[in-house]
Amino acid sequence: MPQLPSINKSRLQEIKVFLNKIGETNESTEYSTDKEYIVKSIIELVKIKGRQDLVDEFEKAYIHHLITIQKWVIDLKHIADEALNELNNSNRQ
Repeated sequence: MPQLPSINKSRLQEIKVFLNKIGETNESTEYSTDKEYIVKSIIELVKIKGRQDLVDEFEKAYIHHLITIQKWVIDLKHIADEALNELNNSNRQ
């Protein structure tokens, strides 16, 4: 996984916590602007991972990013787990 300053182990762990919370509450999740940095990191992560289908979803006009996250939360959790595993494996080498 290409390294970007904003996507480090700590940020990936924050993304996982955020996605787990979304997964538990899903449609009753309330958007909080103090979590915008995590939302932007999720979008950056899907771009890094080459998930054009999700990038396209995030770029749809008039659809809030949280709705896209709610819709794709299972896939996003998998992407975050995969990225964290890759990061952990690269640190061991």
